[in-house]
Order: sequence, then C-alpha cells, then structure tokens
Amino acid sequence: MVNTFSNILPPFFLILIGYVFGKIFPFDIKIVSKISLWLLATTIAFTFINDYPPSLANLKDYGIGILIVFFISYLFSRFSKTNREVILTSGTYVNSGYLGYPILFSLWGEKAMSFGVIYAALNTIVASLFLPIFIGDKVNFKNIFKLPYIYVITIAYVLGINGISYKMLPNPIFETIVMIKNSAIPILLLFVGLSLSRIKFEKSSFKDAFYSTILRLIVIPIFSLIFVYFYKMDSELSKVFVLESSMPTAVNSVLLIDALNGNTSLISFTVLTTTLFSIITIPIWAMILDKLF
Repeated sequence: MVNTFSNILPPFFLILIGYVFGKIFPFDIKIVSKISLWLLATTIAFTFINDYPPSLANLKDYGIGILIVFFISYLFSRFSKTNREVILTSGTYVNSGYLGYPILFSLWGEKAMSFGVIYAALNTIVASLFLPIFIGDKVNFKNIFKLPYIYVITIAYVLGINGISYKMLPNPIFETIVMIKNSAIPILLLFVGLSLSRIKFEKSSFKDAFYSTILRLIVIPIFSLIFVYFYKMDSELSKVFVLESSMPTAVNSVLLIDALNGNTSLISFTVLTTTLFSIITIPIWAMILDKLF
C-alpha cells in the first residue's frame, strides 16, 4: 500500500505544479502541445519500443486481451452523445508504462515488470493505430497519419528486432536522446497540469469525467479479469494483465485529443481524476489478484 502511494503521488504533484503555473503565468499552450507531441512523446515511443521489442511468446495472449479492452471502451463510449472520443481514449490509453512499471516492480518484481513491458508496447500500438481511426462520428483512416506514433513505433520495432539500437549512435547524439527521454515524462505531466488550468468546469464535464473514471478503473479491470479467467492465461501473466488494465488514463491521451482537435480540457480532467482515484483502486486490485492467483 505504501509503495503504491509513493509511485502515484509524484506524477500527481507534477500535474498540480503545472496547474498552478498555468494559473499564475500566461502561456501559449499550442506550442507546448507541439513540443510534447512531436519531440517528447515521439522520443519516448521510439526508445521504449527499441529497448523492449515485444516477445512473440506472449504477443497473441496480450494482443487479444488488449483488443477486447479497446472493444469494451468503444461500446461504452457509444453511450455518450457529446464526448465519445474522450471516453474511448480514456478507456483505451492506459498508463501501463511509466506508472505501471514501478508499481509492478514494487509488488511482484522484475519478471512481472517484463510482462508489463509487453502489455505497454501492445497498448501503445493499439492506441496509436485504432484511436485516431475511430475518434469522431465517422471512421476516418486519414486520422492515423496525423500523428507521428505509427511511424516512430514501426521504425523502432523493426530496428529493435534486428538488434539495432539507438544506443549505437555517436555518444553526443545518444546523450541528447537520453536527456530528452529523461525529461519527457515530467514535462508531459506538467503539460497536463497546464491543460487543466484552462478547464471551464461544466456539469457535462463532471458527468463524462466520472463516467470515464468508472470505466477506466473499475469496468475495464473487471472485463480483463473475466478474460484471463476464461482464456485460462498463465497466473503471472494474468495478474500483470489485469493490474495494468487497472492503471489510470495515460498522459499521452491529452496530446492525442489535442492533435485531433478534441476536448483537451475534459481528457486532462479525466487523466487527473483517474490518477487520483487509482490511489485507492490499484491497491484493491492488487490484493484481489494476490488472492485469486
């Protein structure tokens, strides 16, 4: 319980700092958004996939499960008339990496974290591939080409499985990439806080944010648990899959919604509420999984 709190609170504090700075100082959020999307988020995606290209051994099991999670999110998003894209994104784009990793490591060790790498890689691919297509009232395949993720992930994966790493680059370039990578998550979290500072709270925002939070932290983990039970997935894989499915909405969802001209304020608020309430729900899910598996 203590370790879980220690892993969740620092990101929340960074979001709070961004919010305070956004309220105090005037700024152009568009340029911050562009830097976050085209430089920071793409660097994270490239280094992440290049460092940990998914193992073929578990791709099928986790791939089927993540597609089911996407399908559940899509079905539940249909109940909203005004913010379907936000609900779908918040249900699909889970913070399975930079929040999931330290929690998995603290609870179940390095092996569990290695399974988390597979989950996060597949979730990133599914989110980057399918979310831009299905966001909006009509299916638009052109949306997928508006974001850099699909190109970056493909290149990083091909290089990774062929043993070609960005770490082989000349040291000045490598060190530059590492500096961007290490600074990316704090800046992205600050960007969420900056986005939150622009929110005009409306009843519809509270309603859809609450709906998204229930979907992300409770509904999807329940369906994930049902999936691993009937699929008869290995116990260790099952625990990681369900716990990763119970993580809050990822920071990158704000960048995606912003790039596609969606409701950035609502998705930012959803990131905040899911992260905040996950302080309670994650320990509960961890205890349930320890008893079941």
